[in-house]
Amino acid sequence: MKNTLWLLIINLFLFSCNNNNTDLSPKLQRIELAGDLAKKEFEASSLAWYKNYLIILPQFPHKWDKQFDGAIYFISQKELNNYISGKDNSPIKGEKIHFIADGLDEIGKRDGSGYEAITFINDKVFVSIESIDKDSSSSFIVKGNLDFGNRKLILDKNSKYEIKSQTNIYNMGEEAIFTHKNFIYALHEANGININKSPFSTKLDIELNFVSKIEMPNIDFRITDATSVDSIGKFYALNYYYPGEFKKLKPSLVNKETSIEQIIEFHLENNKIELTNKNPILISNQIEKNGHNWEGIARYNNGFLLITDMFPETILAYYE
Repeated sequence: MKNTLWLLIINLFLFSCNNNNTDLSPKLQRIELAGDLAKKEFEASSLAWYKNYLIILPQFPHKWDKQFDGAIYFISQKELNNYISGKDNSPIKGEKIHFIADGLDEIGKRDGSGYEAITFINDKVFVSIESIDKDSSSSFIVKGNLDFGNRKLILDKNSKYEIKSQTNIYNMGEEAIFTHKNFIYALHEANGININKSPFSTKLDIELNFVSKIEMPNIDFRITDATSVDSIGKFYALNYYYPGEFKKLKPSLVNKETSIEQIIEFHLENNKIELTNKNPILISNQIEKNGHNWEGIARYNNGFLLITDMFPETILAYYE
């Protein structure tokens, strides 16, 4: 009887450790996924809205379909509404959009490279491709078109703009892009004062011509994605500290052993990006050493939809 009791206790403990919901902050509602989206190796890198569809960009689209150059995915707003409201709690599989990127393999498939961000102006799509060549890092902002009716996203290899890394830290490039008033803004991943004294956002016009460098504040930890800008110039960005990057990013921290996951509010006005006086929104559970590598954020109602890459697994969640 004692052995049976101990086995029951051990099994309950193991179940609690492996329960996908226990390690999330209670502020987050997990949205269960199915199919390719549920796989750890999906490695999501960005979220963006196209009309009433949530677009999910994997870092390596070519891994997710043998046709053309791979695939990206979308979830309808209706599906999300039904899940979050409790009307339908069936895991969400998402649907594919064919990905066509002729002539971009050299920058998009290099070791350490990949697609990092996506944004839209009507049917025009813009992506950021991080490309590592030996010891140097660059990001390419590439323009294309989304033919949603035929489920095809087509990038134009001749319409791209290269941005050299501000920090030249390995694997640190333009991790977030967003649009505002028909301009495209690219945000560098590493903006801490100890590694990037004068960070800036690169502003491009809709044809990917350089417009200007936009002054940005110093932000410790990594910027991994950003939302759209609202009517008064506010937008939000994911900000993640992974303890394994302490020496790399040199943040000003007392407790360097615990991860930090948060959402920061910015204001864009008069060609300047500033922090607002709103405190960061903490989304970590404050007990995980390595935390959750949130790589995608999009506005949803009065909150946000968030997605991780493969660490610790693929998680889509709603913060209200």
